[in-house]
Amino acid sequence: MIMGMSFGRGVLFHDRNVLACAEVKDGVIHMWAEKITLKTIGKLWYRIFFSFPWYYQLFHLLLAGYVLAAILKPDWAIIDPMWAAVYIAGFHFVFPKKMKKFHGAEHKVFSYGGKKSIAALKEIQRANIVNDGCSTNLVVWFFTGFILSVFFLPLEWSVACGVAGLLVGMLGDRYVRKYFGFLYKLSAFFQKYSTTKEPDRLHLETAIRSYMLFEHIREVDRLQNAS
Repeated sequence: MIMGMSFGRGVLFHDRNVLACAEVKDGVIHMWAEKITLKTIGKLWYRIFFSFPWYYQLFHLLLAGYVLAAILKPDWAIIDPMWAAVYIAGFHFVFPKKMKKFHGAEHKVFSYGGKKSIAALKEIQRANIVNDGCSTNLVVWFFTGFILSVFFLPLEWSVACGVAGLLVGMLGDRYVRKYFGFLYKLSAFFQKYSTTKEPDRLHLETAIRSYMLFEHIREVDRLQNAS
C-alpha cells in the first residue's frame, strides 16, 4: 500500500519498505530515497518539524513548555493542558500555506489515474484535490467523538472519546464508510476548502518527482528480488 505525506518543504511517498522524498531547498528540488529504518524515520520527522515557519516552531516550543509546567505544577495552569491534545488533533486545519499546497499536490498525484510523470503535469493539475484516503478522515472522526462528548464530560474524557472515534475510523474504515458516509463527505469538504490549497507548478513537480522516485526504487527492488 502506497502512502503519502506532505511537509513544509516537500512531499514523500512510502510503503512498508522504502521511502522516497522530494523537497525544495532554495527553489531547487532535491530527491532522496532510503529503506525504512529507525534512522530514516528520524530523518523524516526532523524534516517535518523544522520545515515549519519560525513562528510555528516558537509557538510549539512555548506550548510544550506550558504543558510540562502545568503537569509539574498544576497550580500554574491557566487553561487545561489537555487542550494541547485537541490542538494537535486539529493541526490539519492550521497547516502553513506552503504545506497546504504540497498537501494539495500530493492529493492530485494520487487522484491522477495515468502514469505519473512531468509530461503529465497539466493533467495532474486538473485532477481531484480530494483524496478518499486522506488523514483528514481521521481528524473528522476524532472531532466527532470529541464534540459529541465535550459538553457533558470532563475534558480528558472528551479527548478519550475523540481518540476512540479516531480508532473507529482507523480500524473500521472498510465498514463505517457504509453507514457514516456523511462524515467522509465532511472530510472531503474540509480537504477542498481547509486542509489543502491549489498547488503551484513547483509543488506539483515536487510531488510528481517524489512519486516517480518511489516507483523507480520499488521497481529496482522487485527486479532484484526476482533475479
